Amino acid sequence: MNILIPDSWLRDLIRTSAKPKDISKALSLHAFSVEKTIECDDGDVVYEIEITPNRGDALSIMGIARELVAILPDKGFSAEWIKKPAEKFKEVDENPLTVEIMEDDLVPRFSAVVLKDIISKPSPDLVASRLEKVGIRALNAVVDMTNYLMIETGQPMHIFDYDKIKGHKMVVRQSHKGEKLITLDGVERTLPAGVIVIEDGEGRLIDLCGIMGCKNSEVDENTTKALFFVQIYNPVRIRKASMTLGHRTDAALRFEKGVDFEGVLPGLYAGVEMLAAEVGSKIASKLTDIAERPKGISEVYLDHERIKKIAGTGIDNTVIENTLGLLGFEVLGNGNVRVPSWRFRDILIPEDLAEEVIRVYGYYNLKDNLLTGEIPAKKEDKRFYWEDKAKDFLRFNGLYECYTNSATTETLAGDEALGIANPLSQDLSHLRTSLVPQLLEVMDKNKGSSGVTGFFEMSAVYLPVDGDLPDQPMHLALVTRGMPYRDLKGIVESMLLELGIKDDFTFEIETGLDDVLYLETDFDKISALAKFSKTYTSISRFNSIKEDLTFVIPEGVTYDQIRATILLCDNRITKLSFKDFYNNAMTLSIEYLDKDAQVSSQDTQEIRAKIFIQLEKSLKVSLKS
Repeated sequence: MNILIPDSWLRDLIRTSAKPKDISKALSLHAFSVEKTIECDDGDVVYEIEITPNRGDALSIMGIARELVAILPDKGFSAEWIKKPAEKFKEVDENPLTVEIMEDDLVPRFSAVVLKDIISKPSPDLVASRLEKVGIRALNAVVDMTNYLMIETGQPMHIFDYDKIKGHKMVVRQSHKGEKLITLDGVERTLPAGVIVIEDGEGRLIDLCGIMGCKNSEVDENTTKALFFVQIYNPVRIRKASMTLGHRTDAALRFEKGVDFEGVLPGLYAGVEMLAAEVGSKIASKLTDIAERPKGISEVYLDHERIKKIAGTGIDNTVIENTLGLLGFEVLGNGNVRVPSWRFRDILIPEDLAEEVIRVYGYYNLKDNLLTGEIPAKKEDKRFYWEDKAKDFLRFNGLYECYTNSATTETLAGDEALGIANPLSQDLSHLRTSLVPQLLEVMDKNKGSSGVTGFFEMSAVYLPVDGDLPDQPMHLALVTRGMPYRDLKGIVESMLLELGIKDDFTFEIETGLDDVLYLETDFDKISALAKFSKTYTSISRFNSIKEDLTFVIPEGVTYDQIRATILLCDNRITKLSFKDFYNNAMTLSIEYLDKDAQVSSQDTQEIRAKIFIQLEKSLKVSLKS
């Protein structure tokens, strides 16, 4: 994501001799791409910086300042910290606050304090101007402070009217499906199960955690006491909730990428200090600090030789360690490096340390040797070739190709279909398990067309798998109106022959309403059977004998069953094709050929007798008299 960083704000944190153009170049070469710079009317410069998804720690003024302190000295510019952390405050026992966290996993850390003597007034021009430069509208000094410090420190903060919290109690829990609340923007939201929320002593929901506060606890012009709290939420739950509700906020974007565990209390202290200076607030309670320290890797092995091998050049050990030190890492005596708290989720293996060292060292300083060794053999995936070949064949036979949406209604998707957590609309709420229903809709929309109409689609369907991602086989579906059954069957059989498939694949055509025929088959199986090789059969020196036979077909017996049975009767039966069907009688054209001798009338009678016996025995099919 892109963030906006005013140069003047950045220089509140660090003192540097670098000009804006120098900062832009240094960041782009060693950290994050500066997409552009915006010159303001007051002479300030705003950097628009693209932050990579793994670097939630850099979504702030402080995060960019940390990078510059490490990068600029090697460029010949001074860079040192000038803003000191806020001091701890003296607690008082005046206003009670009870905080209950129902599950430790929901909130790894929660800190809060009550403030009194709040004076409602506009923010100073400097604060309002800086917020405007980063795209945030100024409201009042109290609320603006939380946004200001979120942009500066990367730590989202919240402030509620203390007297609006019934029982002065906060219970952090998971939401129940169907619960409703009204957020600060005045929108009523219906919650799914599992969203992190806070309820007060009367069970009212007062916060949609990590995303936006509720209307019933907001700070307004009458607020004199405020509850100021800074916390960390489970990032996965915040992202799921934000995406499901379709409500993306600056706070949610930061929480979902992971917030610094050790930055919570410094953020609280900074907020208390700023509110005291801007609105005259005073401490009115004890400090609440509930911490369930996250478990994970805090030390990573520092392999100097590995870093040099990855870089392809001999970076001095001292340079490696100094670079890591400037980035906030602590080189320990046991051969490991302690990862700074703000990189807790990002630095996990020695290769991560190598990346940090090499990017600061400069990718442009690495040797530009070409890769050596054999070029790996490319294994061609033939599926795409067969898909294109099948599509071309169907188009050339008069069918129109369709592209329908992978998502559809619950009705069309079927009972077993997977639902989508945050559908774009109710018409796109489930993943399809078949292509036919949507093609039938396409056919229905084109029912005004005269003559034969046919559509096909080749695409993935989504078949549920317990506890895992769905299977996504490639299916081929065809839908026609006004086309004779035999014509559609002939098109599909011809397509299979075009792909080199003769007798190895079966399919079934279904009958719908209004002269509609349709079929759907697994194209992955077709592409697995398809082949390039052609079999050459020399022309026989002997003549074949052809004849038509008409059989009485019992109900339920199919042409494929009859065909398979006849072909197994004798190897001199070389060709068999469907000719006609009337009432319950089917006429077949059969050809007999012996490559080594001329087929005689006697041979024909013997083969025919085998056919009659086997059809009667296997399928109760008899010759029509």
